[in-house]
Amino acid sequence: MKRIIFTEEAEAFANRMDFLSQKKLARMVTILESQGFLRAPMAEKVSDNLFAIRIMTAANNRFFYCYDDGITIYVISGYTKKSAHIPTKELNRAIAIKKGLGL
Repeated sequence: MKRIIFTEEAEAFANRMDFLSQKKLARMVTILESQGFLRAPMAEKVSDNLFAIRIMTAANNRFFYCYDDGITIYVISGYTKKSAHIPTKELNRAIAIKKGLGL
């Protein structure tokens, strides 16, 4: 069983999402907690130790997450995907938060 920790930024974004997106996020976090990983299409690898949870709703929200010590998984930040590619600004923000956590 893994421990999932949301950063303040990720939690604030999740709280602003619509009910269906929050419900789907909760389901994916439960799977991540019990299995320790998510498979496509629920998630995708972005870079070394940086992954994205895909919330498949009309809102098209994403959350970056990474692994710490084999037990802890940090959900770093969230954003609404509006194009085919991950916005550089959002990726850089996630990387900065990850570095700030010492990961």
